[in-house]
Amino acid sequence: MRFPALLLLLLAGLFLGPVARHFGLPIAIDPQSIFGDLLRPLVSLSVAVVLFEGGMSLKFAEARRHGGAVWRLIVSGLVVGFVATTLAAVYIANLSWATAATLGAILVVTGPTVILPMLRAARISTRPATMLKWEGIVNDPFGAILALLVLELAIALASGGEGDANALGVIFGFAWTAAVSAIIGYLAALGLGKALDRGMIVENLKSPVILASVLVVFVACEAIHHEMGLLAVTVMGLVLANVENHSVEDIRHFKEQITTLLVSTLFIVLASNLRIEVLEQLVGSKLVLIGVILFLIRPLVAFAGLWGTGVSKNEMLFVGWIAPRGVVAAAVAASFGPKLASAGYDDGPLLVPIVFGVILFTVLFHGLSIRPLAQRLGLAAKEGRGILIVGASTWVVALARALEKAGASVVIADTRFRRVSRARQEGVEVHFADVMSEEVTMDLPMERVSWVFGATEDDNYNALTCLRFARELGREAVFQLTPSGTDSTKADMSGRTPWGEAGTFRAITSRYWKGNTFKVTQLKEEFDIEDFRVKNPDAIAMFYVRDERLHLVSPTAEPPVGSHLVYLS
Repeated sequence: MRFPALLLLLLAGLFLGPVARHFGLPIAIDPQSIFGDLLRPLVSLSVAVVLFEGGMSLKFAEARRHGGAVWRLIVSGLVVGFVATTLAAVYIANLSWATAATLGAILVVTGPTVILPMLRAARISTRPATMLKWEGIVNDPFGAILALLVLELAIALASGGEGDANALGVIFGFAWTAAVSAIIGYLAALGLGKALDRGMIVENLKSPVILASVLVVFVACEAIHHEMGLLAVTVMGLVLANVENHSVEDIRHFKEQITTLLVSTLFIVLASNLRIEVLEQLVGSKLVLIGVILFLIRPLVAFAGLWGTGVSKNEMLFVGWIAPRGVVAAAVAASFGPKLASAGYDDGPLLVPIVFGVILFTVLFHGLSIRPLAQRLGLAAKEGRGILIVGASTWVVALARALEKAGASVVIADTRFRRVSRARQEGVEVHFADVMSEEVTMDLPMERVSWVFGATEDDNYNALTCLRFARELGREAVFQLTPSGTDSTKADMSGRTPWGEAGTFRAITSRYWKGNTFKVTQLKEEFDIEDFRVKNPDAIAMFYVRDERLHLVSPTAEPPVGSHLVYLS
C-alpha cells in the first residue's frame, strides 16, 4: 500500500477501541478488561525487549564516523527539548509547572519503535539516518528516567519535603540507582558475550536464553527503581552490539522479528485502551501546544544541536522535521498521569491526551512525509533506480557506463585498489570497500541502492555478498554471476543467477575480450524485444530501464516497448 504501517496500526487501535466502544460496535475491544492487571507488566516487558533490540542496532563506529553531531543532537533533545516543551506547556496550555515538566521530559523521547521502521522503509542517507536512530534509542530510556525524576521531585515538593522526600535525596538516589542499573546491564552483556564465545549455550537455545536474560535484567533493575530497567536493557543491547560474535548477528535477526510483532501489538493495545473522553480533551490550547511541539520546538532542537557540526542544511532540515513519538512515551504518560493527580496536581490526567495527540500527529505527519521529504532534499533515491555492483573488473566498468547511459544510478565497490583507480578514471562512482565489513559499508550510499549484483571472479564471495544484502533489500533484489561449472537451475545460491551458463564470470570476460561490448537500445513499437532477439540471437539481454526504474531481464520480466535495454553483443 506504500503507507506507513505504524500509522495504520495506530488508527486501527483508535477505531477498535474508543470509537467502536463509543458507538457500541460489536468489534470493540477493551485491553483493560481483556488483560486486567497483566496489561501494564506486559507493556513494560514488551518495551524492554524493543529497547534492547534498538540498543543492538547501535554501533560505536557509526557515532565515531559522524563526529559530535550525534551526541550534540542527543544532548540538545534532552536539554533544549525538555526546557522548551516545559515552557510551552506552562504558557500555552496553562499546565502546572510539575505537569508541564513531566510532559517535557516524556516528549524528550523520539521513539525507536516508530523511527526505526520509518528509516528502514525510507532508506535515507547514512548520516541523518544514524543521527535519528541514535537519538531515538538513547533518548528513550533517558527521557523516561528524566520524567520519573521530575515526577518524584514534584511529589516531594507537593508533600512539603517531609521525611526522606526531599529534592536532594531524590537526585542522589536517582544517580545511584542509574549507575547500578547501567553496571548490571553492562555486566549481563559481558557475561552473555563470554558464554556465546565459549559455546556454553547450545545453538537452539541462544535466542531464548538471551530473551530471558533481557527480561530478568529488566525486572531486577525495575525492582531497584522504577524505569531503571529501560536504562539497563539499552546498555545491555549496546554492549552486545559492539561485541565481535557471529552468534550475536544471528540473534539480532530473531530480535528484529520479535520486536516487529511486539511493536505492532503495542500500538493497537495502547491506542485501543484510550477513552473517547480523553480524546475530546484535545481541543483549544492543547492542540496549539501540539502544533508548537511539532513545528517550532523540534526544529529548534535540531538547529541548536547540529549548528556548526558540518551537517548540511538539507540534513538539518530533515532531522528538524522527523521526530515521531512511540510506545515508550505512551506507556510512561499512562503511568505518570494518575500519580500526578494523586499527588494533588489536578491537571495530571491531561498528560495522556496530550502525549497521545503528539504520537498521533507525529506518526501521521512524519510517517507520510519522511520519504517524499528525503527525496525532495536529495537524501533518498528514487526507488528501483540504483544498483551496487560488487567487483570492478574491466567489463564491469563498461557495464556500469552502459547502465548509466540507460538511466540507472550505479555504484561499484571493490577491494583491489588498482581496479578502483582505473574505474574512477573512467568516471564511474567507485568505492574502495569490502562489502562484507559493516563498518566500511557505512561509507557506501546505500540510500541510492535498490539492487545488489555480485560480479567478482570469486563465486563464494558473490554468494556471501547476496546473503549479506538480502537481509536489507530482500532476496528478490540481490543476484550474482552464475558460478562456473555449476548447473544454475539446481544450485542453491544465495542470490539469483538470471543469465544461466552464459552469465558466468569466465564466459562474460571471454566474450568481452573477444570484442563483445555492452550496448543500449530503446525498444519501440516497430522494434520490440522479439525483433531484437531475431536480430541479435547471441546477445545477452541483461537489464532494462523504464520510467527511471531498473529491472532485470528474465523469462518472467521481458522488457516492454519504451524501455532502454542494456545487453552484451
